[in-house]
Amino acid sequence: MKKITFSVTFDGQKTLINLPSGSHLQLLDCNNNRFKLNENEIFFLLNKKQIKMIAANQILIPKLEFEQVIILNPSGYDLETLHLTQYLVETAESTGLKLAAKPEPVKLPPNIYNACAKAADEFLLALLAFGIKLEKKKFVSPKAQHRWKKAISDIVFHVDYQGAKADIIWEKSTEMRIKKGAKMLPDSECPKRADGSLGLAWTFTKTLRDEHKAQFDNKNWVTTEDIVLRSVNDVSYFLYFAGTNSWLLFIDDKGRSIHELTVVSPK
Repeated sequence: MKKITFSVTFDGQKTLINLPSGSHLQLLDCNNNRFKLNENEIFFLLNKKQIKMIAANQILIPKLEFEQVIILNPSGYDLETLHLTQYLVETAESTGLKLAAKPEPVKLPPNIYNACAKAADEFLLALLAFGIKLEKKKFVSPKAQHRWKKAISDIVFHVDYQGAKADIIWEKSTEMRIKKGAKMLPDSECPKRADGSLGLAWTFTKTLRDEHKAQFDNKNWVTTEDIVLRSVNDVSYFLYFAGTNSWLLFIDDKGRSIHELTVVSPK
């Protein structure tokens, strides 16, 4: 996955994202099925940034609560709409998403699957900039909600997971500092799908690493400067491609987890 440059136009009703391939995305605030959908376009229905449905036929829309519509015009990709739709549905469900009213499934040959994955890398990265991910939103019960507080802002937490090691400080509510000298897992160790292709963990990790590429050595995979990220989730992707509950892995010198020190008790 490489960085992409795309243009964004907002006219007060919709956001239009023009992609380098010639394809484009529309983001609409809409809660009904009366949005305009052209031939060969694919739509996503979202509620609270969570994807609820992916299809190319509005007739399939059931009684469903949603508040946003994304329309993908894939004209820049040499792909059949039903193939790209199938790929997106499969990818979404592989992350734990439960989609409503799925289209009739079709089998994707390896070459078509790979072409769909390449296309999706482009527009999913663009959507990531708007906080939209093709994955199940990590809802946490009230017993597992966390809140930053000033009292922990100078505590150093340590993580040692599958070869990745780092010292981390949660300095502000949206600032987590990875101290210089942290050991990252190499790009080559990113988990792969069953077919050998790279998934969304790679997309998110690569985005973060590209943003901070001047701050680590990609030969020995050690950070050369302090790096500030937004959250425990971002830190875990950056260091080791996530895939585990990092709230329990970040431990201070007294053996206390960051979860233990920041969890909010239910009322």
